[in-house]
Amino acid sequence: MRIGPVLAVVVVCGQACPLVDAAETNPATELEAPTVEVIGTTPLPGIGIPIDQVPANVQAVTGATMRNEQASSLPEFMERSLGSVSFTDGQANPFQPDVNFRGFTGSPLLGVPQGISAFMDGVRINEAFGDTINWDLIPQSAISTVTVMPGSNPVFGLNTLGGAVSVNTKSGREYPGGSVEGSWGSWNRQNAQAELGSSKGPWDFFVTGNYLDENGWRDHSPSRLQQLFGKIGYQTSDFDADL
Repeated sequence: MRIGPVLAVVVVCGQACPLVDAAETNPATELEAPTVEVIGTTPLPGIGIPIDQVPANVQAVTGATMRNEQASSLPEFMERSLGSVSFTDGQANPFQPDVNFRGFTGSPLLGVPQGISAFMDGVRINEAFGDTINWDLIPQSAISTVTVMPGSNPVFGLNTLGGAVSVNTKSGREYPGGSVEGSWGSWNRQNAQAELGSSKGPWDFFVTGNYLDENGWRDHSPSRLQQLFGKIGYQTSDFDADL
């Protein structure tokens, strides 16, 4: 087979080459949409949407309901009264359980695969190292409402695979007055708690303390719980801040 000669033609642009202009001006940039900034919100009260408009089984309870149940801790109340919640006693302590929600776990044990996010007044309380949750650090007497939201929602941060637990605490403006409670029970359990709230003008405060001591239902399993929670708030018609 014989191949004939090949003719190559080279075009040299003297002043301005249209090919260079096409490379420098990209028409696709003229069709790009402007930058859209997405700002995620934390589960704070007053900025969400009605529960009946959420396509999920959101469960919400009040602190008064928890008090009527006489549960010793938040995980115990959730296991008793909320659907799809159970807990296991991995630490041999009722105040440091592994809470299971729809197959996912929120545990104080480092190394357990975490699948639940927990918030208190909109602040994430999962530990920075291992995303563990110290349930014993949540004072039950300071809880105003608890909301459990199922589903993997990126709004609530990393490892929110099973859902999120949002705890809102009391304020002196919404819970004025004070109370003192004490109880004694089996296994030498002794429990005392007190709370006090008040407001004046735009300022309000709330403080509560809890002390519990017991020998445990088996040998060598005592528990001692000491909690103190304080909150100071400043609220006007268009401003609200709490510390």
